[in-house]
Amino acid sequence: MAMKNTSIPNSEYWYEIITAYKHGELSDQQEQELFRWKTEKPEHAVFFEEVEQSWIASREKMAFPEFDISSAWNKVKAQTIDEKQAKVISIWSQLLQAPITRAAAAVLVLALITWAMSNVLFTKPTFTDLRALNGMKEFYLPDSSKVYLHDTTTVRYSSTYGEDDRMVFLDGEAFFEVRKDASKPFTVLSYRSRVIVKGTSFLVRSRATDSVDVVEVEEGKVAVLEKYSRSGKEIMLTKGMACSVDIYGGLHKSTETITKTAAWRNSELMIFVGTPLNQVLADLKSITGARVILEKSEAGTCRFTGEFDNANPAEIVEIIALSMNMKVEKEGDTFILRGNGCK
Repeated sequence: MAMKNTSIPNSEYWYEIITAYKHGELSDQQEQELFRWKTEKPEHAVFFEEVEQSWIASREKMAFPEFDISSAWNKVKAQTIDEKQAKVISIWSQLLQAPITRAAAAVLVLALITWAMSNVLFTKPTFTDLRALNGMKEFYLPDSSKVYLHDTTTVRYSSTYGEDDRMVFLDGEAFFEVRKDASKPFTVLSYRSRVIVKGTSFLVRSRATDSVDVVEVEEGKVAVLEKYSRSGKEIMLTKGMACSVDIYGGLHKSTETITKTAAWRNSELMIFVGTPLNQVLADLKSITGARVILEKSEAGTCRFTGEFDNANPAEIVEIIALSMNMKVEKEGDTFILRGNGCK
């Protein structure tokens, strides 16, 4: 079945992803990304349906070869029974010669083969999600690499982590200290980017609601690529360097030197780049404990860019309000942002 929409970007990649989905080989996060891509444009949905129909058609054509049980059974008997010897026929041999018994035996063999293939040859990996329940928390990955998370972040890794590669999936913001292993590069796969390293320490921020991914390097060397890049174009970052990846796959190297990344692990540094105000306030509460509410909920979709290296919530809220053309009022332990924000 010929594909009509092969002109869409990365059609080969998405063909493989849709086929893997039909085989049940995708993780929950990968399935979410697939269906998010499917709903982005009408042509994506059409391509998805074409691949799905092609997959169904290929399955219908796969006919299991016919198996002549009687003929096979007779061949087995001819090879194992000496005609010159006296034949002693027991009740068991009579049962084995019964057609229904031979059919049941064939079904049992097929069932065992199917079970072995599905449970031994094609065992699906399981996934572990790392989350900090309150504030900042440090985790060790199976290879002893460390990752620092806020409670608004999730890092996921597979049970096959470390076998052929070391890959984690990121939703949020995390600081990594990667154990060196030149034979198995460490990869962070997020919403818009792929970050590949062999041993270093760096920060990655990527949320579905953000406009860009941000990567900052504290030590070592990091390669940053657009998530679905086929060209192989990348930006190489070293100590003190940073870049961003936008929703269109554009790679942008920062001209400023990063000097505060390490402070992030001590909850002293907060970085926001085109982040929805709702997410900014959620992170602020997670890191400092400050409760900030919006007078008008629609202001929560306004995007904020800024960096804070202190834990004084009153000053942070004032800066946010000033940049959003809003006013701050305090009632008890709660800050209230009044105004339309970017609206």
